[in-house]
Amino acid sequence: MTADGPEPGPIRDPAALRGALRRLNEARLAPEGSFDRLGALLSGFEELAAALPGADRGRDESRGPGEERRPGEGRRPDAAGALAELEALLAEPGAESGAAALRGYLEPILERLTEALLDHPERRLAVYGSLLPGENNHHHVATLTGRWVEGTVEGTLCDRGWAARQGYPGFVPGSSGDRVAVKVLESPGLPDAWERLDAFEGEAYRRILAPVEMTSGTGAGSETVWRVCNIYELTDIARPVSASDLDGDPA
Repeated sequence: MTADGPEPGPIRDPAALRGALRRLNEARLAPEGSFDRLGALLSGFEELAAALPGADRGRDESRGPGEERRPGEGRRPDAAGALAELEALLAEPGAESGAAALRGYLEPILERLTEALLDHPERRLAVYGSLLPGENNHHHVATLTGRWVEGTVEGTLCDRGWAARQGYPGFVPGSSGDRVAVKVLESPGLPDAWERLDAFEGEAYRRILAPVEMTSGTGAGSETVWRVCNIYELTDIARPVSASDLDGDPA
């Protein structure tokens, strides 16, 4: 990850990431600079650091042969709880500006650390519908240089949302074991394109982080790994497709 610590290994158990990704997705819904957003980022980062392979490797390698873990070593403090205590102190009369400054300082740091731990998911978009190569709206991503990689993501496709009226069901994440085939666009240009793509998708779709199953390597040396990617899920306001939608012109 950095010169101060080991790189996390490849993700081989996506179940360990569910709690962390849920908290990171909650942070995306909270207003920037809010306590809710910072608390979710802290909790997500804490769970992520505990779940990813190699998180404790540097500490373990620093001990000599046969040297046992010292009492209390390896236990991470409850970052969100510590933040709540600090927030309470800063909420005292006259300290409002200090609380806002704290949130504004920590937010971008946590976001960059999370990006590094997950190997930069902001450069990956899992596509399953009209943005796919050869489909109606591919031109929205066609100018982004990069590569396409096949994968699958846990969830289902439902006939809701404006794209469903054009024959493209929307994605709903789940844990039932059902999987949706996707193609992942890996592009260094995606971070600059998110605002435009979010506006195109509209309020019926929300961009979240989700683990995508891929194959790493080729031939006998290939293995199944998961990489965290952005993907657009249906929101609650995405209405079902009706017969009149299919008979008329798409919206």
